[in-house]
Amino acid sequence: MFVTRFILIGTGNIFMSHSLKNNIRHQLPFFLALLAGVAILFGRCANQGMPTGGPRDSIPPVLLESVPEMSGINFSGKEVRLTFDEFIIPDRVSEELVVSPPLTKRPGIRTKSRSLIVTFNEELKKGVTYSLDFKNSVVDNNEQNPYPRLRMLFSTGDVIDTLRVAGMVKKGHDLEPQEKILVMLHSNLNDTAVTASIPDYVAKTDDRGLFLFDNIKPGTYNLFAVNDANNNLKYDAGAEEFAFCDSLIIPSAEFTADPDTLAIGADSLLIAGHTQFKPDPVYLRTFTEKFYDQFLDKSVRDNRYKCTFVFGESVKDTLAISLQGREIPDWYTLEYNPAIDSLTLWITDTLVARMDTLKMELAYFQLDSMKQKYLHRDTVSLTYTGKEVSDTRRRKKDDETPRITQFTLTDNIKSTGFDLNTPIRLQTPEPAREFDFSAIRLTLAEDSTATPLKISPAVDTTEWRSWLIDFPWEPSTGYVLEIDSAACKNIYGITNQKFKKQFVTQADDFYGRIILNFTSVKDTILVQLLDNSKEEKVLRTLKAFSDGKVTFDFLAPAKYKVKIIFDTNNNGKWDPGIFSLKQQSERVGYLPEIVKVRSNWDNQYEWDLKPDPTFRKVLIDKEEEEKKRKEMQEQQRRDAEMERQSPDSNFGMPAGFP
Repeated sequence: MFVTRFILIGTGNIFMSHSLKNNIRHQLPFFLALLAGVAILFGRCANQGMPTGGPRDSIPPVLLESVPEMSGINFSGKEVRLTFDEFIIPDRVSEELVVSPPLTKRPGIRTKSRSLIVTFNEELKKGVTYSLDFKNSVVDNNEQNPYPRLRMLFSTGDVIDTLRVAGMVKKGHDLEPQEKILVMLHSNLNDTAVTASIPDYVAKTDDRGLFLFDNIKPGTYNLFAVNDANNNLKYDAGAEEFAFCDSLIIPSAEFTADPDTLAIGADSLLIAGHTQFKPDPVYLRTFTEKFYDQFLDKSVRDNRYKCTFVFGESVKDTLAISLQGREIPDWYTLEYNPAIDSLTLWITDTLVARMDTLKMELAYFQLDSMKQKYLHRDTVSLTYTGKEVSDTRRRKKDDETPRITQFTLTDNIKSTGFDLNTPIRLQTPEPAREFDFSAIRLTLAEDSTATPLKISPAVDTTEWRSWLIDFPWEPSTGYVLEIDSAACKNIYGITNQKFKKQFVTQADDFYGRIILNFTSVKDTILVQLLDNSKEEKVLRTLKAFSDGKVTFDFLAPAKYKVKIIFDTNNNGKWDPGIFSLKQQSERVGYLPEIVKVRSNWDNQYEWDLKPDPTFRKVLIDKEEEEKKRKEMQEQQRRDAEMERQSPDSNFGMPAGFP
């Protein structure tokens, strides 16, 4: 786009001298050439192509009028009408509109011309201030630009209640903002109110987890937040995410005059100042309470020899399994997961395995209505539906020796770059009956005598059918692991094939370290190394009991997050809260930086663990921030270069023009 500037110079004299006339006459050809060039340039710009229709509409709708008016009083109507400067789309309003105090019947939503109409399907309470929080749901018809955080107040009495309570809701286990969580204020201070009655005021969090009540009467309230999955405005214990405030909420407002703002008029005194609302912003952390709810969730027969059962709770020392109508001893063996709420049943009796349908009775403890344990019995019928595999291939005449079937041990060994901090993990396809560890040999690859190194294989308690060989590996060193044939025998009497693998460990300078120096440590803390993903997979966990350093070593070059859990009950895991005991979930915290680990480099951080009442989670990726900064600088450089090269910058006065 080009802009033409016209300059008018006043001389104060309407007559020109003879020399000035001659000067203009001599430069007249130059001006004619300049005007011709400008005409050509504009002509080219005007013929670049078809019109594009103009810039995109990015302006949100404008509210022109409301009935009742904003903060109106003595409202007795049946509907609220909001009129905008353009047509709007009401599709999202029904989902996102929050009316407080809450209504028992959902209001009707419709549009007429450029007006949004909210119709109440019940009588409003007398003498109450209502708020209609539309969030960002009102959008224009053209580009769906939202009216930001539209909120309306009106009163059915002669007073507008203006006390406020604001805050933020986060997930307790990872401090992420909780969007669309229902926040409730109860004037009924009984603990059962949140589960049995409708609240006095409600609000919903936005995409940042923020909530606001700004129409509250004076009083004393309990504050809760719940992921109201069934929209009943109540907390269903154990089935919904929940949060509660430790202290009572007593909203208040105090006006404070600003200094040096008193001004005396002819007949009045003007005072400028501000209103301070209490309490300060409230920060809530959600959790899902753990309740004992035992049930059989899944039962399936995977193959003739394997069945899987999944329960709602642990069945440690509480489960008994029997075949209906048959007394067969020792016909199965059980394999539990670490939580003991999922198990695999391996059928060890061939006659039982050949049955197409197995009818079993499972006995385990449940709780009755009085929270007392009783023995519950489930009957399941599991049918094998797989196809039988028959070998119809003819054996070669010269192959008369019967083949011995053996299983293969699986492992986690990498032939090159095996991690120095990783133990070897061996795994069998079926449970093992015995494993002769003396038949396992680890030797140095360069040792011509193949002298066995001292190792101590052990059962892996975190993985089924696994064994670990932990060893202080030397960097950039070759090793050989050998396991004799038949060293391991499974529950069906089948043995393993001979195993031999050679591998080389990773170089020492490949790794980096994260060193954390903690202060203000009061309780046991779990220090977790996480991958840099939304899921935040736990890679390693260390413990700290006092001030000092914690080091994550042998870290491959990558980006990591670091999280801490204040393990107050010292059970080695994060625990949710218990509302009946007024016990909040265990606190967590994050190192405020995404750590980029480089080879042969230490990343050191000082970390003060003083309690943070706001539960901040700000993870700064310095590499990404630097990248954005450079991109912004480059864009500014390109914009400046385009400005210098713009023809508009050449529309100055000719050199030598008086």
